[in-house]
Amino acid sequence: MKKKRRQETASPSGARPEGGNRLTSALFGLGLILVLTFVVYLPILKNGFTDWDDTDYVKGNPLVARPDLGAILTTPFGGNYHPLTVLSLAVNYRIWGDAPGSYHAVNLGLHLANTALVFGFIWMLSRGRWWTSLVTALFFGIHPMHVESVAWIAERKDVLYTLFYLLSLIAYLTYLEGRRVGWLALCLVMFVLSMAAKPAAVVLPLTLLALDFFRARQDRVKAVAEKIPFLVLSLVGGLLTLKAQKAAGAVAAPEAWSLFEKVLFASYGSVMYVVKMFVPAGLSAIYPYPKRATGIGPEFYAAFAVALVAFPALLFVCRRLRPVIFGCAFFFINIVLVLQFVSVGQAIMADRYTYVPYIGLFLALAWWLDEPAPEGSTAARARAMLFAIFALLLPVSVVGTWARGSVWKNAETLWSDAIAKFPGRIVVAHSNLGIAYADQGRFEDAITQYRLAIQARDDSGKVRHNLGLVLAQVGRSDEAIAEYREALRLDPAYSPAHNNLGIALAAKGDYAGAATAYREAIRLDPANVNARHNLGIALAAQGKLDEAIEAYRGAIARAPDFAPAHNGLGVALASQGRLDEAIAEYRRVIQLQPRFAAAHNNLGLALERRGLREDAIRSYRESIRLDDTSRTRTNLGRVFVNARQFEDAQPELERALQIDPRNADAERLLTLARQATGRQ
Repeated sequence: MKKKRRQETASPSGARPEGGNRLTSALFGLGLILVLTFVVYLPILKNGFTDWDDTDYVKGNPLVARPDLGAILTTPFGGNYHPLTVLSLAVNYRIWGDAPGSYHAVNLGLHLANTALVFGFIWMLSRGRWWTSLVTALFFGIHPMHVESVAWIAERKDVLYTLFYLLSLIAYLTYLEGRRVGWLALCLVMFVLSMAAKPAAVVLPLTLLALDFFRARQDRVKAVAEKIPFLVLSLVGGLLTLKAQKAAGAVAAPEAWSLFEKVLFASYGSVMYVVKMFVPAGLSAIYPYPKRATGIGPEFYAAFAVALVAFPALLFVCRRLRPVIFGCAFFFINIVLVLQFVSVGQAIMADRYTYVPYIGLFLALAWWLDEPAPEGSTAARARAMLFAIFALLLPVSVVGTWARGSVWKNAETLWSDAIAKFPGRIVVAHSNLGIAYADQGRFEDAITQYRLAIQARDDSGKVRHNLGLVLAQVGRSDEAIAEYREALRLDPAYSPAHNNLGIALAAKGDYAGAATAYREAIRLDPANVNARHNLGIALAAQGKLDEAIEAYRGAIARAPDFAPAHNGLGVALASQGRLDEAIAEYRRVIQLQPRFAAAHNNLGLALERRGLREDAIRSYRESIRLDDTSRTRTNLGRVFVNARQFEDAQPELERALQIDPRNADAERLLTLARQATGRQ
């Protein structure tokens, strides 16, 4: 009894409330933690989308824009199978559309909920340890390494899976308290939901076994037997994930790195995750693999030595300290799959991978803040040192998280930061920054970034293709064609490169070469509607109208609402004299896109040929209202000249020449109109 009483007594340096006031004061402390967490994440609420998966997950994802529950449940996306995450994004889109602030707000809300759940989990696990629960929750909430999981819209899966992961752990702890099977069933349900949000949850059965160890369960056979359904589901989830990753090309070939090199990478990641927990500096969206040309640096061998000596030594020294063993086990269980034993992606480590694992490390340290320690003893000095470490880490985390949130403002800020950390080493950073610059119309800057990506030994073909797009936009068509051809040398099956090569060749008048490129794009991707439409244009330019009509109809069959294909089909039909069919196609275009100026002009031409002069004039005037072009002004002027309304014709033709002084048709018609009115 006396020993138990001493455990409830704290020295002044670690004073905490006792008895019934502990939970009340702890909940008050949790409230302050949630407020602080919200405040340090305020910058992300003003952030936009980045070009790193955000637009693919939201704007470019048909499962989000046009959700179908069956498709969501059966379709992998982005190299992962996470239907619950896709569903949450679809709900987000349904309510707020593509307003980026709403996605950031939901992510932050989930993070705040997770912070509260971390407190609840640790409070239950530690049986009400005040400092342990609050300190673990505090640094889970505000640590800079967690910003990536919250500020990155595409990483909704991280904060969402953690929500159900923690609920599953809490349900399991409740089950251990009373052995009521309903809580174990709830634990299983939460586990399934967690895996449906992100496959990283597959390790939960091992975490449950670690909880059994922490609570010193004696019925070991039963404890293992209870985990069989969890392990079966983990196996299924793991297989689905590997299949999705391989389909997306995210898993490196087995021969890419040797087994020993992978061990070096895993050691480096393990050590650096621990280092960055205490010193969260130099954070980056991507930490690149070493370059083969320069070899693996000494820091990897140093990390291997530390991991080989320090980790086993720590476990040996702390072998009787159950909280430390459990905390370390929790960390490694939840991070082992991303230590690059299987090379996934292009980063050797990532901030987001620490989102759940750090709970274990913070628990292992914070536990000792609640331990009784006689004043002046070694234990008291150790606890004072821990208080000092956490006291120093608090302002570092507040400032770091606030600043890191601003880094995720947009693609330019994100990739500029990554390039500053690892200049010339991250291909995707230069490539994505190039995309961001191109979207802003900063074409020369985009070209520079694409060339830097190429210098960083990009061999995907996509960067070459993107460089070709920008070169084409600035009129450097020969260089663009060369880049498209190089992209296809690197990746012959890249359909967009074939399509854009065709566009560049057509711009130079090589319609036969363009048609060949379009046909190859269609062969590789039969659903490529743009390539089918472009093929129609190239064939029509060669006078092959029947083949052009077939190409346009092929595009329309796959995308009935694709207005440009209807417009092209109308032009081809009109060229064959099939005016009524052409008029029907133009009207369909206008129904789909009322502001399609060229369709109004083309409709005017067809109506004029059918002798419907007034209808043609109305169509030309609507086209001019939408887009005042020299061509349409000339068409309208011609109608007036043919109707001998010369005074009406003159201002239209004068305006046509004002827009394009080289318009020979407008100049000829204007001369006729002036002669007819006696004014040369």
